[in-house]
Amino acid sequence: MMQIQTADTTTSPLCRLARLLVIAVLLQAAAFAQTVQNSETVQAVQNSPTGLTLHEAIVRAELSPAAHVAEEQVNVVRGQVRQAGLGPNPRIYLSTEDVRPWADQFSFANNTEDYGYLAQTVEVDRKRAKRVEVARANLRRSEAEQTFQLQVIAGRVAGSYWAAAASLRVADLLQQDLAAVDDMVRYHKERVDAGAMRGVDLLRIEIERDRVFVALEVAHRDVALTRLDLFRQIGIPPSPSIVLTDQIDASDPLPPVALEIALTQRQDILAARAAVAAADADVTLQHALAFPDPDLLGGYKRNSGADTLFASIQLPLSFRNRNQGEIERARAQARIARAQLEQAQLLARSDIEAASQTYDTQRRIVHDLLPDMRGRAKRNLDIMNDAYRTGGLDLLRYIDAERTEIEVELSAVRTLSDYHQSVLRLQLAYGVQP
Repeated sequence: MMQIQTADTTTSPLCRLARLLVIAVLLQAAAFAQTVQNSETVQAVQNSPTGLTLHEAIVRAELSPAAHVAEEQVNVVRGQVRQAGLGPNPRIYLSTEDVRPWADQFSFANNTEDYGYLAQTVEVDRKRAKRVEVARANLRRSEAEQTFQLQVIAGRVAGSYWAAAASLRVADLLQQDLAAVDDMVRYHKERVDAGAMRGVDLLRIEIERDRVFVALEVAHRDVALTRLDLFRQIGIPPSPSIVLTDQIDASDPLPPVALEIALTQRQDILAARAAVAAADADVTLQHALAFPDPDLLGGYKRNSGADTLFASIQLPLSFRNRNQGEIERARAQARIARAQLEQAQLLARSDIEAASQTYDTQRRIVHDLLPDMRGRAKRNLDIMNDAYRTGGLDLLRYIDAERTEIEVELSAVRTLSDYHQSVLRLQLAYGVQP
């Protein structure tokens, strides 16, 4: 611990200045060391691996700006519901007539006519309740569209997640293949140096090594691009410390959902039905708006010094405008909404059928065909490797076996990725959150 003692009164000013400079330098060095330590700590925390499951990725995406946009769109409609339930405001009228200040013996209180009264529009035929019904139907549609938008966001995140997981798995496989080829290169160099093998065989295996290395570099590029797309779909900045933890080899079955149940829980169908309800409510509202609303007026009148009461009623005469155009427009919108609902139901049935067939095919490949194919390719490579090292097989056949094994593994990764994409598509077709 550093101790600082003050100089005595006999010390010269130059010595005191030198001591102060030394103290300042020491304090600045200590502060810089603390800053560097804090910076290294923050950097270590940022670079520490952080696991990210698919569920966590979707949860983060639900907090993204795109999700907030969908939420605020619902709040916009909530404001419309509130506004629809508000009644018309009363109006106040204040007026004075026969003001003649230039006249002789003019008295404002006795020679003028003064009015002060209130007017209130009375809505007939339950117009306010019908406006509220239209707004609430639009709110239900907006909420269904928000949920559907969140499902779309979740679907995009899931698709990007499995694409990134597949590209990472491909890179790992090529890295393992490169390590195996490097072992073969070292083996060939030792054999060539010992005079037990031709140099052309070493050249061939080095060419194979270069091919695998180029494929690995392309795979690393794909990993970077798919991770960037995943972070973009989630709505977070890219971070090299985030590690995808869900394994692409996992293939849990998706429980089936009956067609009628799926049609009742798909948010696009619910939104289309809410649009039909809103259109029907708008037709009812437009018919109600054809009836004019009376204005009731009542208040005080002072006429030439006499205090009186004032009452009046005003009513538009619906000779020409009976809201015919808006009624026609609302009826057409209702027919459009019903047609859109029928179209949405047809598309939903088609989506469910196509997604179910794709899922069944991919699941059968993953569970019935893929394990045997991978096992045969692995056993074939082991046999060829042993035969080649004992001199019972030429190099070209060994390279062919090695290529076949890695191609089978890469095909297995693509098949697993297609399987997860088929699961995702079927979930969205069912209207289920991925």
